[in-house]
Amino acid sequence: MTLAEFRTVFDGVLMGNCGYTQESAEETIKTGNADLIAFGRPFISNPDLVERFSNDWPLNPPADMNIWYSFEPEGYVDFPTYEESKKS
Repeated sequence: MTLAEFRTVFDGVLMGNCGYTQESAEETIKTGNADLIAFGRPFISNPDLVERFSNDWPLNPPADMNIWYSFEPEGYVDFPTYEESKKS
């Protein structure tokens, strides 16, 4: 079932997630098919995701899925912010 289909039967707050780009999230909200969009995966490799969206800065490449949710710091604390990446 798509968000648009959910919207026809549910008039409460509706949140979308998974696979959205900034553009597709904004369009989904604009059309009224969702009230908000959650970004999980993009935050893993972009600790400054909000600033990147706000300033139209490019995103870091996605994190390697093999290190997601590990017990090690790799994949969580080793991705540079946009400002840090400009220094290297």
